[in-house]
Formats: sequence, C-alpha cells, structure tokens
Amino acid sequence: MDVIATLPAGPVACYLSVPTEPPTDLLREQLRAQGYQPLIPRIDGTQLQWAMDLPDTTWDINQFGIAEPTNNFVPDQSEVLAQCVAIIIPAQAIDSNGMRLGQGKGFYDRALETVVHNPVRPLFIGYVFDNEHIDHVPHEAHDIPVDVSVTECAVRWFSTPD
Repeated sequence: MDVIATLPAGPVACYLSVPTEPPTDLLREQLRAQGYQPLIPRIDGTQLQWAMDLPDTTWDINQFGIAEPTNNFVPDQSEVLAQCVAIIIPAQAIDSNGMRLGQGKGFYDRALETVVHNPVRPLFIGYVFDNEHIDHVPHEAHDIPVDVSVTECAVRWFSTPD
C-alpha cells in the first residue's frame, strides 16, 4: 500500500478481512516486508484489544465469524493505538467527506476516539472496494472520518492528520 510506504516505521493497526471485504492477507505480508508491525484486534467486551501479527500468532473465530488473535497481545493496550503510524479501518461504505459506514457495533469508533485528538495521531485509512464509495453516509456528531480511502482502483485523500 503506497500510502503507508510514505510513513515512518512503526506499528500499523490492521484487521483480518472476511470474504465480503477487500482481502488483507497480502496487505499484512507487505506491511511486514516493508518493516511495519501489523497489529490485529480482538473483541474484548465493547473494546478492541490489539495483538502483534507474528508467525506464531494463533487464531480463533469470534461470535461474529471473524478470526481473532489468541496470543501475542501488546502489553500496554492503553497506548497501543497512539504508537501506530496508521490504522487501517474496515468499512461497508465511505462517502466523499471520508465518513465511514461500519458494521454498527462501534468498536472502531471507540478505538479511534482514543487517539483522534492527540497532537500527533495515526493516519486513518479506510479500506474498501471501489464500488463502496457513495455520495453520503449517514453519520452522527461523534463519528470520526477517515483521512484517506484506499480501494483496488484509487486512493482518495480527505484530510491529513496534524
């Protein structure tokens, strides 16, 4: 992903895709090859916990049918996203302002809220298929837009973090 190649080395929060999403297996391999450390979420109550995506990481399927790590968790969960250079975020759709339609459970909204107001924050990257760009995504005041959207056809910038 060329968008990430311009960022300094560091952790990149990612996710394991499901069949209806753009695949992340090759993306995670590319991140590792470029010297980035992918971090993968696991649902813990209403929050996401993050684990390093390593060769010895083991996986389980959660209640939503999504693979999650069962080991290699980052020791300091409270600071993990603040240390990331980018957060790759799943979406069902993204609009022309970078607003994202998620799965409706709010996991990523809560996670992004922990870093969105930091003086230096990760780049928020929406990862969708090109046909999932729409004119308007319904949203509320607390919803956080992505900075950039990456599809199989295009990169669309909406803003850049400070």
